[in-house]
Amino acid sequence: MTVRRQIVTLLLAACLLGLLVDAAPAAGPGGAAPDTIVLPGTPPTIVRVGNPLLSAAGDGISFAAHATALVRGRVRIAGSAPTTSGAVRVEQLDPLQGWVVAVAAAPVAADGSFHAIWRPKRPGSTQLRVVAGAASGSSAGAAGDTPAGTSPQLSLTVYRPGVASWYGPGAYGRTTSCGVVLRPTTIGVAHRTLPCGTQVAMYYRGRTLAVPVIDRGPFVPGRSWDLTLATFHALGGGSEGLLTLGALALPAATPARR
Repeated sequence: MTVRRQIVTLLLAACLLGLLVDAAPAAGPGGAAPDTIVLPGTPPTIVRVGNPLLSAAGDGISFAAHATALVRGRVRIAGSAPTTSGAVRVEQLDPLQGWVVAVAAAPVAADGSFHAIWRPKRPGSTQLRVVAGAASGSSAGAAGDTPAGTSPQLSLTVYRPGVASWYGPGAYGRTTSCGVVLRPTTIGVAHRTLPCGTQVAMYYRGRTLAVPVIDRGPFVPGRSWDLTLATFHALGGGSEGLLTLGALALPAATPARR
């Protein structure tokens, strides 16, 4: 192979490599998938980005809803069902009573579509299902009226809304009420009553991360949380002084039995 042919071959290979690199999906910071952000630390902090649309199907019914909701917020539930159903009802699973009173209902349109609105009343992980038939009375949707496992079900997370401020500058190097030395990179939150070390899931405009309680506060009326500045930025806070976000205290991990 002549020198000229070698040069042409190398140039073609370089161009092809460039095209492959440009076509490859861009990874997030730290090599993470596009739906996560990894913040440095020990251990690193994982910020999940997005509020995915979940879907389920079964018993001739399909429906979809977003994975994250806020207490008293509007959750849109849309799907399709047999037109012979006339209507559908959305039921919520109660840990003690099973599938109880319907939390929403909607008529089935001529094309089989339906749209319902659910307003969660309490925070936490919850399950919804959609069954055929309109709600009727306080016993509608009681456990057992629809065979288990046939109706489509989804698991959603409901957060309690609250106002959060941020703090940090001027206090770096000091020890918090929970014994943590506050630094510019410290991820954590202050709360008035939750035990130190409690993990709290925070949700703001499609970003979710779990942070520990490291301090006491805020002590200003109308505020529920005080974020470290690093946490504030991790959630996507910009020039705002206050954020209205969703929060959910996570259950403590159960020690493994030996």
